[in-house]
Amino acid sequence: MARANFSYFMAPSNNYPNFKTGVVFGKALHRLAFLQKKHLVAIFFDIEKAYDRTWRHGILSDLYAFGLRGNLPIFIRNFLRLRKFQVRVGFEFSVSYIQEEGVPQGSVLSVCLFIIKINNILHQLPSFVKGHLYVDDLYISCTGNHISFIERQLQTAIQKIKHWSDVNGFNFSASKSSGVHFCRKRGLHLDPEIEMDGRIIQIENQVRFLGILFDRKLTFLSHVKYLRKRCERALNILKVLSNTSWGSDRLSLQRIYRAAILSKLDYGSAIYGSARKSVLEKLDPIHHSALRLC
Repeated sequence: MARANFSYFMAPSNNYPNFKTGVVFGKALHRLAFLQKKHLVAIFFDIEKAYDRTWRHGILSDLYAFGLRGNLPIFIRNFLRLRKFQVRVGFEFSVSYIQEEGVPQGSVLSVCLFIIKINNILHQLPSFVKGHLYVDDLYISCTGNHISFIERQLQTAIQKIKHWSDVNGFNFSASKSSGVHFCRKRGLHLDPEIEMDGRIIQIENQVRFLGILFDRKLTFLSHVKYLRKRCERALNILKVLSNTSWGSDRLSLQRIYRAAILSKLDYGSAIYGSARKSVLEKLDPIHHSALRLC
């Protein structure tokens, strides 16, 4: 009920960022860069202990700045205050400890509060740098004809993000953050050297973002191969359950197929569906085998 009231207040005030366009709009930027024969460099960030390090006082300050008054902010303050936790092993419990910072994980209200706190991070980016945020998954990108220009813009953006994170209590891991240089130009092109906390951010050939593998040429071949392996494991379970003497009935097999295999194929299909036909055909045997078993 508290979450419903909270969402009802926040929705019309445009205090939530537009998370829904994160991956699709990002793909459009990559495609546009390919069509214009430009370079696009994207940096994918890893936030260390995102929920555990969320600044509680900062959440209450942001809610006050949004104009939230009355009993709801008092409820949220009491919700965050004096939280305790303990570890259970079997039937034994450890000593209770007070959680001094962060929001309690597993609560439906914690996600909303975390979004409120991290919302302003995209406002720190320069005009040439685009940012996309989906809860605690963040990446920024810059498009240009010259790598030196992209490198300067992204370095400025990272410095501003780092300053914002220091003020608001978040910590970005330079060792776990990575980048991808999306480009289809022929010839040798040096990757940019971008630093964070004195360490060079590693430029990879591919990166996983929201469960999808993005390679630097957006062929999605590596993602399709990974997806096929996952579906093959689920297909083996379906083969066992389809035994004619003791196996499941046809309706149950169809439900298992939709839950264990088809759901994996559907997830992200709007993104990797732009791959070549020869790449997508690698998933056809999985689909056909499952239908024959059902």
